[in-house]
Amino acid sequence: MLDGIVESANVHGSDLLTHEAMVFLEKLHRRFHQDLQQLEEQQNRTSMNGQLLLETKDIREASWEVKPVRKDLQERRVVLKNSASQLDSVPPQSGANLFIADYFTKSLSFTDRLIAQENLKSFIQKNFFHTVSKPIAVMITPSDWRRKDTINGLQMSASLVDFGLYVFHHTETLKRNGSAPYLCLKGLATYEEGKWWNKVLSYLEREMNLKEGTMKATITITMENVHQTEEMLYELRNHCAGIHLIEGRGITDVARYVIGIGHKRKTHVISEGSEKKIQADLFETGTREAVEGFDGKCVTDASLIQMMKGIWNHYMPEPNQMWKKRHEYLSVLADLNQTKVV
Repeated sequence: MLDGIVESANVHGSDLLTHEAMVFLEKLHRRFHQDLQQLEEQQNRTSMNGQLLLETKDIREASWEVKPVRKDLQERRVVLKNSASQLDSVPPQSGANLFIADYFTKSLSFTDRLIAQENLKSFIQKNFFHTVSKPIAVMITPSDWRRKDTINGLQMSASLVDFGLYVFHHTETLKRNGSAPYLCLKGLATYEEGKWWNKVLSYLEREMNLKEGTMKATITITMENVHQTEEMLYELRNHCAGIHLIEGRGITDVARYVIGIGHKRKTHVISEGSEKKIQADLFETGTREAVEGFDGKCVTDASLIQMMKGIWNHYMPEPNQMWKKRHEYLSVLADLNQTKVV
């Protein structure tokens, strides 16, 4: 997937693509482009048959936990996610505990994403330096790692461009305010992708003089990759901020399985689903999700924040529900006919 072509550091008049930023991106690209080629070849050979993997059985059976998150990510009862192109309309004082700027949308061109980076800069300045009494944590969802941006003749992974610019320009500001660069990984199909991202985060931490495990990433789980949930958590265990589960059918045994896996490994599980329902149905769904053990709800409509916060405040007075283990559902994927262990 080839996106925009950028041949100048001062393209579009942006003050983000400085000479120093371009050098930073080029160094990041040269460090990881061969790994990306190998990952792409690996993905092409991998059969996505929705089955638990025999090769990773030892990981699922071993005793390990995800490294704890910083204070600003411990409570995520309401998460607000918007397209990065709409950042200028999102107030930092929305009432959410976490804001996610989504760059993953294929319709966003390189120019759109660069404008969004400018808007993100303004958002962060308002969040930390202006009239906000309690700043919220910020994440970005970078573009698909398979997407390419051609910059100064180099075909760079768009995900590295998105996250690289974020890290380069905002790490010091985030660090001074008790936070760090966070990202939400979308579209992962296999645990090998999680392993690659873990290497990227470790490298960037060294480049920015951060302790190992400072940068954090959530993983998005769907019915397509649920059978590798535990393996993805394992590969990212030093950098993991939890799971966003997209499960369109509401509360099912698979959803309970993901809650069980996340809490077994001491990490958050956030529900992220369709909001195309009447408000009464959304209230009922949110209530069921809170009771079942989710640690929060991700919404794209800011008008739902107060309702969801009220639900989770009632059913989850503590910052999260990781004490709710759901052990009885941990074998559900092996038991279901559609997901036999091979």
